Amino acid sequence: MSGKKDQRDRSAARRRLAKERRWTYTDWHPERMQLCAGPLGVDAEKAMALDAVSGTLDGHWFSVFDCVTDDPSAARTVYLVQLPAVLPLVAVSRHSLAVDTMVPLLKRLVTERPDRHLYEIGDPAYDANHVVESVDLEAAARLLTPAVREFADDRRWLQWQVEGGYLFYAEPPGPRRGKDDTHAILTGLRSLVDLVEIIDPGLWGEAADAVPGVGDGRAEAEKNPGDADHGMANAERGAVSDAVPSVGAQPVPGPGSGPSAMARGGPAHTGVYPKGTLPSGFEAWSVRLPDAVVAAPVVCAGTVYVNCSDGRCYALDAVTGAARWSFDAIGALKETPAVADGTVYVVGESGVLHAVGAVDGQEHWRQRVGHSGAPVVADGLLYVVHHPANLLRDTSRIRALDAATGEERWERRLPDGSAAAAAVSDGRVYVQGARAQLTAFDAVTGEELWHQGSTASQLSCCTPSVAGGMVCAGTGAGRFYAYDAVTGEQLWGAQAAGVVDSTPALAEGLVFVGDSHGGAYAVDGSDGGLLWHLPNRYGASSPAICGPSGWIVGTKYGRGLFKISLSAGAVLWRHALDGRGTGPVYADGVVYVGTQAGTVLAVDAETGRKPPRARRKMRV
Repeated sequence: MSGKKDQRDRSAARRRLAKERRWTYTDWHPERMQLCAGPLGVDAEKAMALDAVSGTLDGHWFSVFDCVTDDPSAARTVYLVQLPAVLPLVAVSRHSLAVDTMVPLLKRLVTERPDRHLYEIGDPAYDANHVVESVDLEAAARLLTPAVREFADDRRWLQWQVEGGYLFYAEPPGPRRGKDDTHAILTGLRSLVDLVEIIDPGLWGEAADAVPGVGDGRAEAEKNPGDADHGMANAERGAVSDAVPSVGAQPVPGPGSGPSAMARGGPAHTGVYPKGTLPSGFEAWSVRLPDAVVAAPVVCAGTVYVNCSDGRCYALDAVTGAARWSFDAIGALKETPAVADGTVYVVGESGVLHAVGAVDGQEHWRQRVGHSGAPVVADGLLYVVHHPANLLRDTSRIRALDAATGEERWERRLPDGSAAAAAVSDGRVYVQGARAQLTAFDAVTGEELWHQGSTASQLSCCTPSVAGGMVCAGTGAGRFYAYDAVTGEQLWGAQAAGVVDSTPALAEGLVFVGDSHGGAYAVDGSDGGLLWHLPNRYGASSPAICGPSGWIVGTKYGRGLFKISLSAGAVLWRHALDGRGTGPVYADGVVYVGTQAGTVLAVDAETGRKPPRARRKMRV
């Protein structure tokens, strides 16, 4: 019985998605199987296309459905995106396991087919992990440009292909569980449409207007043309390419013309916030968003900006919690936004960076940057660090963009992968790699200033912090280090009990840090000597600091918000959370925190008093 209920829930989620986006839903669509039976290797007469959602996104018709056969463990979610013209078959598969045996075997099988050709681009690293088969080697060469190859691999796709008038992608086979896959669908669609947009337009030629229809589903979608970009703030959009301005967008203010806020209090990520007075009439409140909040909010000029896993950035009144606007980025948002000079910058799992008006939520421009860490803005430049599919094997890149236009100023490759964001201070940009290597660049030119190597094998995800001529960062091995910000010389190192992924806080010559299962620590910034330790076997976040106090999230499953004394590490008050909390944020006498239950909480920083019943879990 539970299996049938799960399937009903999955179907209901697809119906809701279609209704919200003004797309179409069909519970069974046999015509779809005729289009993709070959690539899937199934019998079109026996397989079924269930729970199909169809529509248009940025002017491209698409259909998403579940391919179900008599084998319940082999169900697959299939994506079709219509191309501007008919193309010959080019199929790309990527392999990361048994490449010495599997890839040569698959290549041999391709060459044994009289109607297929094996295409190799001449890059040993790419050819060793990819099998490309085509019926037209020239078309394959024109399709697989460096930009297309990098984009597809950044999406972690194992197999994709173009054939006829469609771009085709199918998720790996598995049981058709009853989970709500709305976010995965939106992220996948955005990525596939973006891929179509970066393909060489010369491939379309004059045939762009001659692509045949695909049956009643497409005709129905054209009768009811919706677009995914539908929400409280709905900007008209075109195709995503480098620094695309949105239709009707207002000019972005220049640098220095407004307040700013970003992860951990600013571009240097010190975790220190300016003192402020509690707003008159403030009462604690909590707002319930549609999905999980996994990245800390930011507060700027009386507005709380919070990214949600439902793919929207929400602007809430900092005093009342009332919704001011929301922006739909398509695909889950799991990084903290940045606010500077009247613009909010958000980057989602779709790999697109959006610049949105802080007052009205209207999009100014967007830029494809790939899966990246939280954006950082300083002196008119915006910095994003790309996160590769395999953090310990592939390399990352850091890009500097003009914050007003999105145009690229410089790009540099890092020595290894990175799972962190950049820190910016005194004209230098600092990035830590997945193996705890730390690199400093000139913020304006991108010139590498110094590099601190590491042979660590544990994954490190800590974003560095900078203050007083010192850079601090934690590692996956539980160590946290201090380096000279100018020369890169290591000053000292200290050991925590657990993994240090939380960015250290730096204040008054002291370093405060939380780890995964030891608690919170305070050490002397001059030599790393331990000053106090607040034990918690479930770990703690690094504190948000204002004056002599700090606020951390800790306890089992991260479901507690604590105020602590920075002089002794004593707990001053605690507040239970309804889910794992993000890092806390302080602004004007109020502490804000998000939870994976979808709650945004605002409480008096001094008392921690919970919201009155009428102001709990208000809906947006």
